[in-house]
Amino acid sequence: MTSRSLDILEAIVRLNIETGRAISSGLVERYMQRRVSSATIRSVMKSLESDGYLEQPHTSAGRLPTDAGFRAFVDRLLAGWPLLRHETPPNLRHLAEKGIPRGIDTQDRFKALARLMSRLTDNVSIIVGPTLEPVRAVRVEFYPRSARRILIVVVLENAEVRTGLVDLTEDIAIPVLEEAARQLSDRIRGRTVGEIRKGALGTVDLVGTPASRCAADLARRGRELFRDSSDVNIEFEGVGHILEEPEFHDPEPLKALIRFMESPLQIRKSLDRLDCVSTDDIRVWIGRENPVGELRRFSLLTRRFDLEGRPGLLAVLGPRRMSYQRAFHGMEILRRVIVDTQASIAS
Repeated sequence: MTSRSLDILEAIVRLNIETGRAISSGLVERYMQRRVSSATIRSVMKSLESDGYLEQPHTSAGRLPTDAGFRAFVDRLLAGWPLLRHETPPNLRHLAEKGIPRGIDTQDRFKALARLMSRLTDNVSIIVGPTLEPVRAVRVEFYPRSARRILIVVVLENAEVRTGLVDLTEDIAIPVLEEAARQLSDRIRGRTVGEIRKGALGTVDLVGTPASRCAADLARRGRELFRDSSDVNIEFEGVGHILEEPEFHDPEPLKALIRFMESPLQIRKSLDRLDCVSTDDIRVWIGRENPVGELRRFSLLTRRFDLEGRPGLLAVLGPRRMSYQRAFHGMEILRRVIVDTQASIAS
């Protein structure tokens, strides 16, 4: 596209974001302060439609951006983002000034961050906390509740604890259990949660003693503690806000949104599928670009962040005509808030 075509397309996208309606050539002319004639604008709009950047809902209507039209607009915005990122709008700066209260636990901190990002971006915000996969185990402890029922306590390096009750296949004497615990602690120490989930504890050496058989039994059953999804630390905010947008007058987008949001584990899997490359850059999927079926009516922005040396993910979900520039600024501000919050906690 020529520079003029890009300018006209940008005007149409910005006007559509603001109004939610199909855009006429006359409105574009006024928006561009009559720097371009109405005849030229109509000609360019017709060309943009032929090339797939615009569509006309019906004969007498104005034009709407297609996925390709939004993509051209976003790519142009991203190209200038290295300069724009430092020009934080005053209204967003004011929202972020209070930051996150000190002295709150990790889960409450994620909730506060999700609320802040929803206000900053004016869309649905999703924060996916770091997974336990790379976290290493420090030690394992066993507490008999009966001759066959054992409470397993696994202490992780980030001070988290996983516990669970397991039922053994035979009665176990206390000295045997203590020796089994020693063997298993030696084996588990330094292993990551990911390695444990993949069966690392199943390699306990078997020499046929009661303690080694008990250790193997505990290893098999204890691995189940790490197979659930309880470490899927996800917070989201702002669903109620975007439901007021015109796109949700049609029930299908609402159904798609509910299907996506109903399972935290599904959210993580979907976002990991999209954002499989670790990068500090904002990544954008618009409409049908998205391989996740439930999200093809929306735009999704993602960006990695670091928390205590482990990667998490920020995501913004909204209509295709979301205010991308505001969303970019909101994600940038939130990244800074996370960095400042971690520095404050460390001090």
